[in-house]
Amino acid sequence: MHGLRRLHEPVQTSMNTFFNASLLLILSAGATQALAWGSTGHRVVGLVAERHMDPDALKKARAILDGHDLPFVSTWPDEIRSDPKNFAHTFNWHFTTWQDDDDGFHAGLESESTGFLMSQVEKQVAVLKNPAASRSEKAFALKFTVHLIGDVHQPLHVGTSGDRGGNACRVTWHGKPSNLHTVWDSDMIEKTNLSFTELADFAGQDRTQKQTRQWQSGSLKQWAEESKKLRSRIYPAEVIAPSAPVTYLTYCKGKVEPEAMPKLGYEYSFEFDPVVRERLYQAGVRLAKVLNDAL
Repeated sequence: MHGLRRLHEPVQTSMNTFFNASLLLILSAGATQALAWGSTGHRVVGLVAERHMDPDALKKARAILDGHDLPFVSTWPDEIRSDPKNFAHTFNWHFTTWQDDDDGFHAGLESESTGFLMSQVEKQVAVLKNPAASRSEKAFALKFTVHLIGDVHQPLHVGTSGDRGGNACRVTWHGKPSNLHTVWDSDMIEKTNLSFTELADFAGQDRTQKQTRQWQSGSLKQWAEESKKLRSRIYPAEVIAPSAPVTYLTYCKGKVEPEAMPKLGYEYSFEFDPVVRERLYQAGVRLAKVLNDAL
């Protein structure tokens, strides 16, 4: 099961009571990271989508959102984590658990503990297609559709059980303590020092129309399976080889000494920065296709 991403650990004693209560509620609900792809990544997905939407669909989307654009609303499903009283039921929509050997996985098998990412994408898109849905219902559904399709393309949001979507995997990022989930959510993106508009431009460079159309084909499950397959590549090797076979990587289980944390930096970025850009672009053009069909 996934877990809550690192939130300025250790928790400072000066944090107010409301935040502590919210954090406990999120943990007890089994929610995952606080920001998937980080704000910059989600805005990239929204901007790429707008650039590939039909003018009529984009006009309808803006009307539903009271004139706001997709990059603006893309982060809202993370922002509402500050209001667990009203939105705690959405906290486990951001991830799903797909085991390596589970060929029969489908959205209908999701549960409170596994996360509802796949089934919620389907439900929110269904609301957008429903002519009887109110404007407020469509606005809620549109914000989550924008966000959750982005989440599907972050490999650790389609996780395996045991390491909380990489949150339990302690690593260093350019010499500073982090975890693998945070590296993929935001560390690599923030290290580029690019705005979301610049990153969207770079992510779209040298993409052909044929390639884009190919990426827009397929199903939600196939897009999630891409993340599942990619997931197996992104875990760094053990720094200290375990003396006996282990179920989980040792840096993903329990207390990890600093010398046992994989040291990630420029080499890791060089290998995976192109993957991050590709996944953000794929999420954007696929979101555009979903919204073109739904609106």
